[in-house]
This record gives sequence, structure tokens and C-alpha cells, in this order.
Amino acid sequence: MSDVHAQRRNLPLLATKEECAGRTYIVTGANTGLGFEAAKHLVALRSAKVILAVRNTKAGNEAKVKIESATGVTGVADVWPLDLADYDSVKAFASKAIAGLGRIDGLIENASVASVSTEPVNGQNANISINVIGNFLLAALLLPKLKETALQMSVVPHLVFVSSRSGFEMEQLWNEFKGDPFVKLRTEDAGIQAA
Repeated sequence: MSDVHAQRRNLPLLATKEECAGRTYIVTGANTGLGFEAAKHLVALRSAKVILAVRNTKAGNEAKVKIESATGVTGVADVWPLDLADYDSVKAFASKAIAGLGRIDGLIENASVASVSTEPVNGQNANISINVIGNFLLAALLLPKLKETALQMSVVPHLVFVSSRSGFEMEQLWNEFKGDPFVKLRTEDAGIQAA
């Protein structure tokens, strides 16, 4: 806990209303903590749309109400379900974003877990399955839409991964990580049994 108290606060926020106006952002884990604050800030800067990507939509809707109350801006924040532990949920979210959003100017991947459970998720430790594989899967699926936005709108979209140092304290879990989970996903999608 002492490290938290030593962290810098009141850092400059470089986003401006001019930069965010008319743009669309996705923030995962937007119902609490840094994700909530990032989403609130983007709404306050008059973005066209801010997707609150959350596992718990009830908590997401509560966060949306708080954001609208704090900013006085309605009609910008939208709650979409996303469970990074469920790769089908990640794929469904990405499909909805690609089909339903005209542009994606920023993807802030903030959602994560700090689990001490040894129960595997998708055949891996929960921390790795959610914090690494789920997040990178979402990024990989949305990169083409970010590129399309860049080309069509002449802008530079941003992809941000929010992390903590706790990942570096999981050496044993990293050493247990075996195989390429994306190979497994590709073979499942193609209807092929993974070896």
C-alpha cells in the first residue's frame, strides 16, 4: 500500500474538447476505478460516443448514471457487455463494435482481475486468461477498425493497455503458461480440434 501513496497525482491530462469532439472511445472496466474516471473524462470532453465495456451491466448502468450526473452530459455514454474471461463474449463485443460503430478513435483496455484462485479459465490461470489473452484478443479483433478509422478520418486512433506491477510478481504463473492460446482460438473458429 505504501507504493500507492507515493504515486504521482494531478498529472496533466492532454486530451481536449477539440481533440475528442465527434470521436468514439471504448473503455473496458469502465464501471469503477481508472476505467470509470477515463470514461467520465471522455464524456466531459464532449466525445460523440463512449462505450462503457463492462462484465456487469447493472454496475455499468449505475456508472453511466454517475457519469451523466457528474458531467451534465447525456446521450454519450453507452453500456455494452464484455466478459474478458469468455472469449465468445470478446468476439461478440468486437463484432458489435465493428458493425455498429462508424469509427473507433480509442480503445482503453483497463479491465483486469487480481485473482489468487487456482481455478483455470479457458485452460489458463485466470490472471493470464483475462488480463493478457482476453485483452490482446480484443485488441487484435479491433485493430482493423482502428486502422479503418485512421484511413477514413485522417486521425491517429489510440490503443492503451492499463496495467499494474502485480503482473511482474506472477513469475510462477508465467512459467506455467504453455502453448499459444490464439492457435487454439483459430482452430476452434475453423471447427478443427486443437491438438
